[in-house]
Amino acid sequence: MIAWIRRNLALSLTGAVLLGLLAVGLFSMLLWAIGMLNPQFAFAYVVRSPTHTPTATHRPTPTRTPTPTVTAARTSTRTRTPAPTLTPTRTRTPTPTLTPTPTMPAGRVLSVPVILQELPLSCEFAGMRMVSAALLGKAPDEDELIACMPRDPNPYRGFRGNPAAYNHFADGTINWENYGAYAPAVAKALNNCVLLRHGSEFEAQSLRGVSYQQVAQAVIDGYPVIVWVAKRETAETKTVGTPRDPVQLVSGEHVWVVVGYHEDGSFDVHDPYPRKNGEQVLRVHSFPNWELFDRMAVFVKPRQPDLEWSRE
Repeated sequence: MIAWIRRNLALSLTGAVLLGLLAVGLFSMLLWAIGMLNPQFAFAYVVRSPTHTPTATHRPTPTRTPTPTVTAARTSTRTRTPAPTLTPTRTRTPTPTLTPTPTMPAGRVLSVPVILQELPLSCEFAGMRMVSAALLGKAPDEDELIACMPRDPNPYRGFRGNPAAYNHFADGTINWENYGAYAPAVAKALNNCVLLRHGSEFEAQSLRGVSYQQVAQAVIDGYPVIVWVAKRETAETKTVGTPRDPVQLVSGEHVWVVVGYHEDGSFDVHDPYPRKNGEQVLRVHSFPNWELFDRMAVFVKPRQPDLEWSRE
């Protein structure tokens, strides 16, 4: 009996172990089958616990912390947007280029031909011819201009004396009767005898009390200027009576045509009087004895009203 119990007990234990192993195997197979169908459910306990933990730790991670730094960068960029570059731009806009100064930065030399006077006292007509050639591309004959300008004892109104004569007597004394013409007479003749006759868009205008800055600006704008000079170091003056007004005359009265301006304040002028050395283009810093002629000049501008010009 005892032997039977021992034999059956051994079998029972063996059977129990086998049944336990079978149950574990079946449970494992059941879990495996469920895992194949839904892995997230099968491993929910094993997988979710570690994934949630780093997720919680990733949310406050410093990867999103740079967001305010980007905002700060944009903020600093916006502060640079209204940079003060606009302010100096406005201050540079009213540049003083239109206001001539003795140190004007820009220079210019015009293309004006040198035309010599054909008579002893015809410098004004040679100057008119040079200006006409620069504006119209051709110059009228000197005889044509001499015939067109009226004669008058007052050089402001016409030519005083004879252009073909001399302004000195044989003994060297001054002949004040043969003299020349001043800016108003030259401007009027240039308009009536040349510019208006050829339908030009330009107009000659005379001005007294002219500055070197005005002459420089006219050349920079592209227009030659006729100025009155006396080349002698000491020029004698004389006041003579005319039918209307007394007029001051200057010995050695002459004209230059200003055709260039340079950055150093010097000018290029054409001298219409034939020089012995053949140098007709001079570079000067001033016009000799210009003050004795009240610094008068003849300018040329497009034909339009301009309050800055005073007509004689």
